[in-house]
Amino acid sequence: MTDLLRDLLGHQAWADALFFHVWGKSDFREDPDLRTRTGHMVDVQQVFLGLLKGEPMDLEERPVPDFETLKARCRSSHEAFRALGRGLDEASLTRLVRVPWFPDPPCLITVTEALTQACLHTQHHRAQNMTRLKALGAAPKNVDYIIWLWKQRPEARWDL
Repeated sequence: MTDLLRDLLGHQAWADALFFHVWGKSDFREDPDLRTRTGHMVDVQQVFLGLLKGEPMDLEERPVPDFETLKARCRSSHEAFRALGRGLDEASLTRLVRVPWFPDPPCLITVTEALTQACLHTQHHRAQNMTRLKALGAAPKNVDYIIWLWKQRPEARWDL
């Protein structure tokens, strides 16, 4: 896997873990906006993992889980992304996958593009969530990519 893609996945895990730390320390674990958006974010991570593993798509909507369940699912997704990344070489990154929710014309993207989309999608919703936490009165963290680089690419710490 390319160094940049490995870094994007590492940053994503670190930033998500910090988001859950901030959210978990706040009084807003039950906020419906945070729960709904985070549920969607984690669902999409898991859908992309399934897509890359060639698993059948389950796009059925479910009730929004509680904070602890969302955190556990997000952590599990990042562990799966990391394991998947260890098995990818340069040739496998160019393999095409079909995104089934864009049926006509078919959306065919590379594994690299699918992993990049998963990271960027997560970043988008994590930023919305940090903004929501700030609006509610919590103290969000700056989880910009450059902060992660400056801190020497720390590992995600889920049990803060």
